[in-house]
Amino acid sequence: MAVVAIMLTSCLGKTETPGTGDPQAEAPNEAKDLPAAFGELLKSGNAEGLFALVGSVQEKAVSFIKENPAKAKEYLETAQTFLKENAAKISELVGSISDSDMAGRAQELIKSVSEQPVDQLLGLVGIASDQIGEAQDAAADAAEGAKETVEGAVEGAKQAASDAVEGAKQAASDAANNAVEGAKGAVNDAVNKAADAAQGAVNDLLKK
Repeated sequence: MAVVAIMLTSCLGKTETPGTGDPQAEAPNEAKDLPAAFGELLKSGNAEGLFALVGSVQEKAVSFIKENPAKAKEYLETAQTFLKENAAKISELVGSISDSDMAGRAQELIKSVSEQPVDQLLGLVGIASDQIGEAQDAAADAAEGAKETVEGAVEGAKQAASDAVEGAKQAASDAANNAVEGAKGAVNDAVNKAADAAQGAVNDLLKK
């Protein structure tokens, strides 16, 4: 069951037909339309498309499992019925895939979906759904954490710049005040010296 769960998870979210790069035909939303979708691929001999459709069916089942388990069960039962009834043709067709690794994975997945009791299969799909939800939540948390880190860094940089400006303004103010005080001191010294010189000259005149 663990192996099947891993396989189901790995098949979810595919947007391309394995090995071809061609867009994957999305599985129909209604269970009643599944036989026609499978039948068309089987009739045209599209083995990779058939393999891809099984993966798309799993994806659809995941989308149904949370809100409508009954629909998810009907959906998987319908797919399973078709795969069982056409097992020989499907096995022969999938076995013709040129990529032996892909052919093996396709055979194993289709066999598992065909033979696994639907209730068990439904449970595995639910597990896969939970795993996807957890991964999405973790990604969202990581993104939010990164956003907060960037915002914190920006605010820190703004504060540092503001502090630097304030420091520069204070330093300039201090320098100006020191210059004014120095000028005042120099003027006072000059005035005092002039006063002393004048007083000395007056004293000299008085002595004479």
